[in-house]
Amino acid sequence: MDKKNFLLGIICLFAAFTLFVKQERNLRESLTQQSIAQEKAPMVSQKTQTVAPSPKVAYRAPEIRASQLITLENDFIKVNFSKIGGAIHSIALKKYPAALDSQHPYVFNRKAFLPALTLLDSLQKPILTSFEVTELKDDFIQFKTELPDGTRIIRGYRLPDSKSQNPYIIKNEFLIDQPTELRRNIGLFLGSMPGTPGDKYGEFLNFCSYDGKKTEAKRLADFEAGNGFFGIGRHEAQDKMESNNRFTWGALKNQFFVAVLTPNAPADGYLTYPRKNATEDYIEGVLKFDLTSGQNRITSTYYVGPKDYILLDKMGQDQDQLMQFGVFSAVSKLLLMALRAIHNFLPNWGWTIIVLTIIIKLLMWPVTQAQLRSSKKMNSIQGPLKLIREKYKNNPQKLQTETMRLFRENRVNPAAGCLPVFIQIPIFIGLYYMLRTSSEIRFQSFLWIQDLSVPDTVAMLGAFPVNILPILMGITMFVQMKLTPTPSMDGMQQKIIMAMPFIFLIFCYNFPAALVLYWTIQNLFTIFQQWLTHRYLNDEQPQTVKH
Repeated sequence: MDKKNFLLGIICLFAAFTLFVKQERNLRESLTQQSIAQEKAPMVSQKTQTVAPSPKVAYRAPEIRASQLITLENDFIKVNFSKIGGAIHSIALKKYPAALDSQHPYVFNRKAFLPALTLLDSLQKPILTSFEVTELKDDFIQFKTELPDGTRIIRGYRLPDSKSQNPYIIKNEFLIDQPTELRRNIGLFLGSMPGTPGDKYGEFLNFCSYDGKKTEAKRLADFEAGNGFFGIGRHEAQDKMESNNRFTWGALKNQFFVAVLTPNAPADGYLTYPRKNATEDYIEGVLKFDLTSGQNRITSTYYVGPKDYILLDKMGQDQDQLMQFGVFSAVSKLLLMALRAIHNFLPNWGWTIIVLTIIIKLLMWPVTQAQLRSSKKMNSIQGPLKLIREKYKNNPQKLQTETMRLFRENRVNPAAGCLPVFIQIPIFIGLYYMLRTSSEIRFQSFLWIQDLSVPDTVAMLGAFPVNILPILMGITMFVQMKLTPTPSMDGMQQKIIMAMPFIFLIFCYNFPAALVLYWTIQNLFTIFQQWLTHRYLNDEQPQTVKH
């Protein structure tokens, strides 16, 4: 029966591995189309487009020509302002390429139907009249227009200096002077955020809102119909989600970038919805503002840039929650600070991760050493322990007493093997959450690895991606487990343990290369520590129990 169960487990693992390979192939085909589309997409629309700011509204948007764009920039961002709507047509992030080895920068709102920060009357109709530029400086631009009903709108934007603490924050303000009898609900369109190649399941492509206490995130999957877990949490498909609660800020984010609008006074709600085309998925959103007087002034900051913990944290209203670090966020932040500190001395992020791994292992050396010594000593007392179990098999109390005496005289702690595991779990999870969304390692190479933020595929065997690091990780894990004594386990338990490297190989096969690099180096360091422990403990003889 044990052999049958073991064989069944291997078959299940093989089936899971096949599924991973199939998903990887589909993903690569999709990403290839996305990369081609992104590189070829024009910066400025040359045709009139049908625009849909919400899934239930469609209208004809006026053409935005290059002559209607005005550019302001610093060393970090290049912002194209549109006279149509007096809003932001696109924002180029100069320090971040659009694709691997690309000479073009990553451009936010590049293929959106609306300029970012477009005003929407009653949350549906964009105010896309032609705005007049009334003031223009190197770091400031001001627009104004008048609507047919007599409403006057003035909009101003100021770019930060390149040497400022946060060069990605655009300060903006709009003044709406409307007839006193009018009452409006105005929306501010946050822009259009596309997904990223490494985000296979759309986990990071979110609209987020913060009410001063907690952050709420809406994923693309939340708009689709779901059966829940055994019917619990079942919901129908939705084309949009809306809230009328007050929010401190609203944001769009993907795996590496974020656009967050933080008004000086809380917004009065939000509207968010997905958008798809042939090659890409997008998330879009609108913040609501109720205009209850004749003259209304709303000021805000608009951050469009990398998911950089330090920059988001300095904004001061918990925008750092957009990092999505998870339950061990404190560990993730500590590891990120350590990674940045090391990178100040090492220019390559791969070597930075290796040095961080070694530092973590050195800090954990005493704990791991205690575990290894305990395992070694436990293995050495198996003979006396077996005799005790046979002698007192009918006397549980005496069996326990003599067993504890044997442990005490040989200084063996059976629980010592658990402590390193409990310490490693938050470190591994914290590092996993930190590395998978770290804009720092995006497109960073190391040895044969072209991009540390995605799997290190070096070739394709048909539909099968050949990833070297996970294979090395599996081998080092196998060697590590062969060197680890498992005296208290029966034959089946030992088989399961020895199958663990294969299980981890499957589940880590498509992990970001940075995370697998950490795990592989950790295994190598542990093997070295085990070798030292075995070498210096071989001469120790167990103390037997005196009867």
